[in-house]
Amino acid sequence: MMRSSKGTCDPQQLLADNALPDRSLYLLFEDVSYSVRKGILTNEKKKLLKDLSGDFRPGELTAIMGLSGAGKSTLMDILAGFTTNSITGKIMINGQERNISEFRKLSAYIMQDDNLQPLLTVQEAMLIAADLKLGLNRRENSQKIDELLIAMGLDESRHTLTKELSGGQRKRLAIALELINNPPIMFLDEPTSGLDSTSSKQCISLLKQLVQEGRTIICTIHQPNAILFNMLDHLYVIADGNCVYTGSTQNLIPYLDSVGFNCPIHYHPADFLMEICNGDYGSHVSKLVESIGNGRNEEWRSTQSLYLNKNKETLTSQQITERLYSFETELIHTPDYIANFWKQFRVLIKRNAIKLFRDKVFTLLRIVMHFVVGLMVGILYFRIGQDAAYVLDNFNLLYFNIMFLVFTAFSATMIAIPLELQVLKREHFNRWYKLRSYYLANKLTDILIQLIATFIYTIIVYYMSNQLPESRRFVLFMFMCFIASLVGQAAGLLIGCILKVQDGVVFGPFAIMPFVILSGFFIHVKDVHQYFHWLFDTSFFKYAFEGVLIVTYGYDRAKLKCSADYCHFAVPRRFLIELGIEDVNYWLNVIILISMCIILDIVAYISLNIRIKKRIYLS
Repeated sequence: MMRSSKGTCDPQQLLADNALPDRSLYLLFEDVSYSVRKGILTNEKKKLLKDLSGDFRPGELTAIMGLSGAGKSTLMDILAGFTTNSITGKIMINGQERNISEFRKLSAYIMQDDNLQPLLTVQEAMLIAADLKLGLNRRENSQKIDELLIAMGLDESRHTLTKELSGGQRKRLAIALELINNPPIMFLDEPTSGLDSTSSKQCISLLKQLVQEGRTIICTIHQPNAILFNMLDHLYVIADGNCVYTGSTQNLIPYLDSVGFNCPIHYHPADFLMEICNGDYGSHVSKLVESIGNGRNEEWRSTQSLYLNKNKETLTSQQITERLYSFETELIHTPDYIANFWKQFRVLIKRNAIKLFRDKVFTLLRIVMHFVVGLMVGILYFRIGQDAAYVLDNFNLLYFNIMFLVFTAFSATMIAIPLELQVLKREHFNRWYKLRSYYLANKLTDILIQLIATFIYTIIVYYMSNQLPESRRFVLFMFMCFIASLVGQAAGLLIGCILKVQDGVVFGPFAIMPFVILSGFFIHVKDVHQYFHWLFDTSFFKYAFEGVLIVTYGYDRAKLKCSADYCHFAVPRRFLIELGIEDVNYWLNVIILISMCIILDIVAYISLNIRIKKRIYLS
């Protein structure tokens, strides 16, 4: 194992072992433009990128630079396939027009925010990535992980939770997670953002090692310091959606001299160029754009020999043809996702289980809350269940049970998806797993927690309130409460898939309030005009509430004892008749609730799919 030899191994050699010079990708784009609508109510569009051209080559560390709002992140998103709509122009890979679906099999996009799972250790995070992205056995996965962790300088931190890593370590782990399947082209958005000068230098040094093995690495960077600037191989500068420079960092000062801008001595040339783009010396952006041909002028490019060079190719035409053919053959036999659905599902369930076990605040608090509230409710309604004098109080208790279980399930799941959206966006885009695998794994994990919480609450309340101690009635009672909580869970997922966290917390409860009003608790169906009966049929609270009432007072329950002088509802059926639900079928209500749950889940999944695509393809 590589771990045992970590004291003598060479990280550069380990990275070189993963080098793929025969899979190098040459990225060329011509006349790329991108527009967005100025407003919702207008068709007028604003052009963010304006006929950009350029080429990014294997063996070069390319940095896209520009002022805030210049369009560098937009160009990065387009080249990575993160944005695909409202784009004109050509994007080519090794001389052929890019197929976005096939291209994503060979690329990785590491976003500005690391978006790591905070409750996993480095080793666990790498194992999850290996299981999803590699078709290897356990031993081979472990060997691959050991090599990468040593190469990335993370071997000593393999058992550290990701939330406890430093900024530089988190960035290296984010790169390692995507590097595990050895993509020949990588995109990084602001890789040095939030890092100190030492960590930034280590990050760029790592990227330099990766490009030396034939990879094409493109990153955005705001304004690098002199050390980082000199480590870059290729600089592509954007201003107002146009290219004002493309070439090596060493040629930037000669280029500025050629267009009449003399960079002061001891002045950082990148800062000087940014000041020119900002208009500090007048309006000269158009002059720079014209001089560089909006990215077409390659006069200032590096002269070093590369794997592929647009003008001087180090590969013959026959070799290029063979390479393209090998890529086509490889991609045809490479599935969109390495792991099949069931493996993805198993791995994600495992990850969720680890997270739930360690997230004691969220998981334990949820269970403890059901336990504590159950005790409080049991004390308040102590031993009223079999006394006809307290039928109306028991009626209130049964309704509160449904309300509490539905709203706790609703609130817990409403924030789950929005809090993980950025992680989901990164992993799904980089083809770790299918969206349905993620959704179902999260759904099943939460169902198990909800089942435990519902059981704890119902068994406490049921027996403390002295409901009829029949096992059949208790099982049916708990089952109806559990099904009702699942509907609340699905409704929470739907709100979470549609709204942001802050919006969901405010507007989520209002979304289900109409169903609460139509539950039959505040006003009975029989007391409403028949033209409005259909409104009650849309409320899942109604079906759940009727279900627990039937279980409690139906099924030929015997006459209740009466501790008062007169008990109007001593005969349980009389109470059901008073409510107008004497003929309600328990199992029909269960079927309706399950159907509602399935419908809400389908709508939630579709909403999440649309949201993910919108965030990815229209960002």
